[in-house]
Amino acid sequence: MEIFNLDKSHVNEFIDMRITLFKELGEVNENDDIISLSKSTKDYFLSNIGRSLLCWGIKVDNKIVAIASLNLFYRIPYLENLSGKEGYILNIYTLPNYRQKGMAGKLLNTIIDYAKENGFGRLWLNSSEQGKSVYVHHGFETVDNVMELYLN
Repeated sequence: MEIFNLDKSHVNEFIDMRITLFKELGEVNENDDIISLSKSTKDYFLSNIGRSLLCWGIKVDNKIVAIASLNLFYRIPYLENLSGKEGYILNIYTLPNYRQKGMAGKLLNTIIDYAKENGFGRLWLNSSEQGKSVYVHHGFETVDNVMELYLN
């Protein structure tokens, strides 16, 4: 099981994994505009990979079976994070037939190691119920004071 960095050549595999994740979570269905979502995701991925978006994957038999992403943020420093560097973790996903083999944990460790090596003060994420135990095991805590405003 080898972890590698995704680059622009992996865009279609990344999109396929992300759409599969959304379908599994019930966030999209066959009536949704998957074509527009895929195109927007492709545009974003190609514009940001290796810059403000870092992605890792695991291949088995030359097929990506697990992915993880990290969006990089820089904000005004505060007491708990004097560097102001933060990372938002998203899209940690393993195909169903490859689960329970420690892949999500290995990808999460890779992200945590990257963040520590690069002076990040905070990592955060939104978790599905299925993923919570992995994050808690790695020291993440639930904080429920987040508020959102969607502008679409």
